[in-house]
Order: sequence, then C-alpha cells, then structure tokens
Amino acid sequence: MMIGVNALFGSMAAFDQEAAPIIAVAIMSLAVGVLVGYLLTRGWRNSTKSAQPDAGADEGRRSQLYEKRQVILRRLQKDLDLLLENQVEVRNLMSTQVVRVLPGRSVMEMRRLMSTQHLRHLVVVDETERAVGVISDRDLLAVKDGVAADVMRTPVMAISPQSMLLPTVSHMIENNISCLPVVEDDHVVGIITTTDLLLTLQSVLRILQMERISRSEPSPTEEFAEACSN
Repeated sequence: MMIGVNALFGSMAAFDQEAAPIIAVAIMSLAVGVLVGYLLTRGWRNSTKSAQPDAGADEGRRSQLYEKRQVILRRLQKDLDLLLENQVEVRNLMSTQVVRVLPGRSVMEMRRLMSTQHLRHLVVVDETERAVGVISDRDLLAVKDGVAADVMRTPVMAISPQSMLLPTVSHMIENNISCLPVVEDDHVVGIITTTDLLLTLQSVLRILQMERISRSEPSPTEEFAEACSN
C-alpha cells in the first residue's frame, strides 16, 4: 500500500505544478473512499439478512444518486478553491431532503417508506422536531416488528452545517457510523451519509479528469502559433 502511495505522489512531479494540489486532493479523497467503502462492506457482512430490491427500485435509486452527484459536482466546481484549500463544509455536500419519523412509527411503515423513497436512513424526531435517534435500513433488517423507538440508535451524533469535511469523515470512521444528522438551532436541516462521501469522491475524480483534459488540449493561441509556423 505504501509503495503504491509513494508511486502516485512521485508521478505528480511529471505534471505542471498548478495541477499538483488537485491531484493531491484526489488521492486524499480516494483514500477516504477506500476507508468508507470498507466501512460499508464490513457493515453489510455483519448483517444477517439482505434485501433484494426490484428493478424499478434500482432504477429509482440510480436516478436519485445521479442527481445528487450532479449537485455535489456543481457545488465543488463553483468554488474550486474550497476543495484545494480543504475548506469544504458539510453544508456543501449534505442532503437537505431528510425524512423524519416519530418514535411511534411502526417497522412495517418505515420499511415501506424506505422502499418507496429509496432511502437508507431515517431520522427520528420528537414533537419539537428535535432529533432523538437514527435508523438505517440494516437496523430494520435486524427486527421483525416494533416501532421506531425500539429500533433507533441513540444518542444522536449530530454535526452543524459549518462542520469541515475532513474531521467529519474521521468522526464517522472512528465511530463506525454511516450517517450523521446535520442540526442547526436544534432542528434537523440535513443529513450526510457514506453515500454522499462516495459521491464526493466520484465528483473530485471527475473534476481531476476534466482538469487533465483541459490541460492536454492546446489553447486557440497555441493552435494559431503552430499553424503560422507550418
């Protein structure tokens, strides 16, 4: 692993110095993606059952992920300096359409809700909209019946929209959790999940690819100078 990392960083010397920060960010993001992927895989291995979504659910899920990735890509492209300076905040990546359930919602209803809306996490809130628990699809697979209060994970580990991305990722890995509710003024305003982090990795690599393509294509001035010299 160390040899591979050294080889990657060593190859950066062959590029223009201005491209080095982008490549470094991409490599760092790739490492984060590997860790997050491992976290997800280990979680699924520990599950005793597996869900088999139908083709329609798969298509809906893919469409949802594509739209979310495009949102993240546009946000990162809009202010590339945030990415290069490692100043990306959770609010730039989080999903704002959070599905909330009350503690009395039944397991059957929550399964149906997750299936129809292509969800993997639900936030349990009380009457004041304050987050009191989190439920994942794996949590629902582990039980036959009951209500949200019986299944939810507590206490809630929440972050603010202004939390920086890197410590957020570290927090998720260290605590072996796949999502974090984003809370502001005691109200849930979003959620960030391992899927969001993997989509961020994909977006960073896409930005790097576009940067490489733009640098490899000659500018109009260069094309004109070459034509005049022939």
